[in-house]
Amino acid sequence: MIGFSKIKQQALNPYLLWMGYWMLWLLMLSSFQQFDKAVWGATVNVGIQSAVAYTNIRFLIPDFFEKRKYTAYVILALLILFVFTKAHLSLIEPYLQTSSWGRKIRFPRAFQFGRIYLFLILVLIISAAYKFAVDRFQALQRQSELAKKQLETELEALRNQINPHFLFNTLNNIYTLAYLKEDNAAPMIMKLSALLRYMLHECQNEKVPLEKEVTFLENIIEMQKLKSDAFAKRINLETAGIRPDHLIAPLLLLGFVENSFKHSDLDFNAEGFIDIKLTVDSAGIVHFICTNTKKKREKVVQEQGGIGLANTRKRLHLIYGNQFDLKITDTPDNYQISLNLPVHEN
Repeated sequence: MIGFSKIKQQALNPYLLWMGYWMLWLLMLSSFQQFDKAVWGATVNVGIQSAVAYTNIRFLIPDFFEKRKYTAYVILALLILFVFTKAHLSLIEPYLQTSSWGRKIRFPRAFQFGRIYLFLILVLIISAAYKFAVDRFQALQRQSELAKKQLETELEALRNQINPHFLFNTLNNIYTLAYLKEDNAAPMIMKLSALLRYMLHECQNEKVPLEKEVTFLENIIEMQKLKSDAFAKRINLETAGIRPDHLIAPLLLLGFVENSFKHSDLDFNAEGFIDIKLTVDSAGIVHFICTNTKKKREKVVQEQGGIGLANTRKRLHLIYGNQFDLKITDTPDNYQISLNLPVHEN
């Protein structure tokens, strides 16, 4: 129903325009003619002009001009204008007399013909300009809608890549614990169940509450801590300034956190750490910093065909354009990701 009413409203606008134009003619003609003659004169003038515009927009331009048949377009346009000019004179001829300084003046018929013909040429030009402007606007609108659909499709594809990637890594961890007959395998499965529930039910929206996204990250970290005591003691998450109305793109920070897990040296470095800080300042800017110690002589790069950081970069560019700041610092001992981006408010 909404689409139908929109189309109906768009179709009604030209009629309202012509009605207003008719009223202007009526006001102008009634200033020096009897009202009934003014009504007739306004009706004939606006009727002929609207017929010229309609013929040009619906017939001449689509069938000749847009098909590059310019000579045929010009010849037909001039002939049609001639016919409409003759029709105009035959309908309005009894009222060619006008008043000027109290005197009645009757212009020669040739002068009337030329004046009306030139005016109809102007109407033809204006209607052509209107047609080209509307077509251009509609083309830009279609391009915008197509770009939006392509953006949504690409974002959906990137987001769909995250789920199996995350699930693959988590199942690997659970398999390792189960193989070693660790007691933490069952709690990890429970955590995974909660995470999947969030991903299935909450992450279908373009934006999710930042509080829920933080809870999601906390569950991921808690699940990672179940792997060993080293992970339990040296992974830290700090948050500040987050309000219930703050929104963010779902799973946007997951790639950074998973990257820190993958490349950290917590398994064999007693002083290793993963430090994650997420704050929102008074200006509504999210500050996310993830720092981890890393394996010696390892340069943290995204393997060929991987997802992780490359996926997150693409999503950042698609969602936030140039409204975010991402810095990656890779030193011999540490790897740090710093991300600043505007928070959305509900």
